[in-house]
Amino acid sequence: MKRLIFTETKPDCVIFLQGSTPHPDILSFFTDSPYIATDGAANGLISLGVIPDIIIGDLDSFDPAHLPKKAHSFIVHIPDQEKSDFEKALDYCKKQGYQHILIYGIHGGDFEHSLNNVSVLWKYVERFQQITIVDSQQRIAIPVFFDMMCEELHPSEVISLIPFPLAHISTKGLEWNLENEVLELSKREGARNRSIGKKVSIKLFEGRFLFFCDARFPAFPIFTNYPSLFF
Repeated sequence: MKRLIFTETKPDCVIFLQGSTPHPDILSFFTDSPYIATDGAANGLISLGVIPDIIIGDLDSFDPAHLPKKAHSFIVHIPDQEKSDFEKALDYCKKQGYQHILIYGIHGGDFEHSLNNVSVLWKYVERFQQITIVDSQQRIAIPVFFDMMCEELHPSEVISLIPFPLAHISTKGLEWNLENEVLELSKREGARNRSIGKKVSIKLFEGRFLFFCDARFPAFPIFTNYPSLFF
């Protein structure tokens, strides 16, 4: 089992995808982490006066001339059309040894981009120690493929468990607990449940899911190993 805690530890890097423009507060929380922007997302950051440390992709939607003259961004041009820019960014992170990654903009703008990004996420998730998705200014999502618990929730906090594509689980600490039950896309999802108190634990028999909860920025969520005491 792993325990989810919220700590002042910073992510190893922040990946920006071509979704909505980041809220300035999000940017202010992680100024010490490298900013990696896919080429389309780089335009939005530069418009805010934020210069990415790394700009990566096929550069079909980014012109280096947009960078200020004194910018020191490292541009990684990868024309390969067999991989999305998101995959190229994750490959770069793996080569750099980054393990705790924060992702902004996974919604991707167009609906097909959003779906493709989620598919890419699950393709890569086990290659890193942890990936955290900024779902909105107030919410985060974390891919989970193991038993987990958290003792730092708010009473009545909205908790969603979205399978991909299936999660066979038992839960404790939720308003509507599951007991050896299956969540599966297009059949039964686990959106908008609520915590009873501060503690929720989830036993995963099979599959994987996205765990949605409230953000606590600037505190960053981290999984730590924990004895299996709840099931």
